[in-house]
Amino acid sequence: MSNLQWPLFPEYAPLVGAEQNLEEFPLFELKARKRGTKARVFKKEVRGEGGVSLNQVWKVMPSGEYGMPGPLDQDVLLAVWQLLQQRGGMPKDGEIGFSLYELRKILGWSDDSGGAYREIRDSLLRIATTSMQSKNAFYSAEEKRRIVDTFNIWSVHFAEHEVRGQTVRERHVLRFHPIFIRNYVAQYLRGIDSDFYWGLRSPISKRLYRLVDLQRAGGLSWETDLFGVRDQVPLDYQYPSQIKRALQKAHDELTEKDFLSGVEYEGKTRVTYNISRAFARRQKARELSGEPKEAFAVERLILEGIDGQTARDLVLAHGPDKCLFYAGAVDGQRRVASRAGWIVAAIKEGWAIKDATQATPQDPLPDSSERSVPARDPAPANEANEATVPPPPPEPDAAAAEAWASVLGDVSSGTDDSYLGVWFDGIVPVGLSNTALTVWVPNPFAKEYIETRFKNTIEPALEARIGEGARLRVTYHP
Repeated sequence: MSNLQWPLFPEYAPLVGAEQNLEEFPLFELKARKRGTKARVFKKEVRGEGGVSLNQVWKVMPSGEYGMPGPLDQDVLLAVWQLLQQRGGMPKDGEIGFSLYELRKILGWSDDSGGAYREIRDSLLRIATTSMQSKNAFYSAEEKRRIVDTFNIWSVHFAEHEVRGQTVRERHVLRFHPIFIRNYVAQYLRGIDSDFYWGLRSPISKRLYRLVDLQRAGGLSWETDLFGVRDQVPLDYQYPSQIKRALQKAHDELTEKDFLSGVEYEGKTRVTYNISRAFARRQKARELSGEPKEAFAVERLILEGIDGQTARDLVLAHGPDKCLFYAGAVDGQRRVASRAGWIVAAIKEGWAIKDATQATPQDPLPDSSERSVPARDPAPANEANEATVPPPPPEPDAAAAEAWASVLGDVSSGTDDSYLGVWFDGIVPVGLSNTALTVWVPNPFAKEYIETRFKNTIEPALEARIGEGARLRVTYHP
């Protein structure tokens, strides 16, 4: 992770990014007295628009030797995510070196005996040898769909060698499965408050915190079915009264720790988890808001070659507007050896728009989290190359603007995205004919983004407004 600070909330460490599918679907046995070797199957029916349903099946198949992952393995998985974040995020090859000592320190174990290290080693192997099978359950952020596949989270390799007669255990390696590498890089992650997590006593409390925090989707409550909670934790009880008793201690602890403000039951099986406003505010201060402009900015930075975690850090610390400003400004610079490096430095330091080697800081853009930057000596007049000032946007065509607004209204009404218009900031409708609506965009990235992400959504609405065969034309003139 980068060394960015959060001046607005200095007391809050960044959330730990955990792969979101593993937060949603059950993986660990938390109440079993004996470690089982039988596969666990989780099924869910998801209903979409028009009554279309998708049957999801998630199957966890444990190793015959190590058995089903349990409470300790839940902790070790988070410790690995935390170590990965400390190392700066997911490497391109998905390979991370580690020591058992590092994981023990993250787990907070004071015991440094051989037994403690064996437990961690066995846990890593248990997770490595547990297979998961997805049938329309696991979401691939790269493919943007639920997939059918079978995979493991990682493989683990332990290596010991001696240096001057002393045994050194520093060359152990985890290799993540490509599907997790791609999802991590694409930032399909859920932020975990690791300090809060490690402060919980009950394994069920830890799991329930992660599940409810995911399912509330940024809101202050999650209403669901008690049997659904049972299956996602998971627990092995048949009757609602048994499930309630099994969850009660976790409910009490999460209320005591100020995560839950209350749990309400309605009828036999309906349950609502209410989130503490104080916890929600703290969480919000440490993560992206989820608004489309933020996601757009993160994706824009990733497209420029900036790794996903750094992109998130920059957007969180400096805001999406500033990040998008400098991502666009790099096109007008000269002698830029590394576009990604220039953008990162410019965002952090608030550079004036000159060439990459002579760029100078300026007053930061409105950004309450920006720090002041000492001024540099300006570049000599004969060396500084001012950026080419881009031409102003064209004047909109009235008929095209009316059609564009109508089409966006139609598309917005058919989706759950009330912020759809944010994606189209800066677009100017410039022409309308019987066969096409032409819009101007400010940069080539926006052109590519709209053509690849939104054209297939917009054109059906456009046909309904203009006529069959009507198309969206996106133009960009540097």
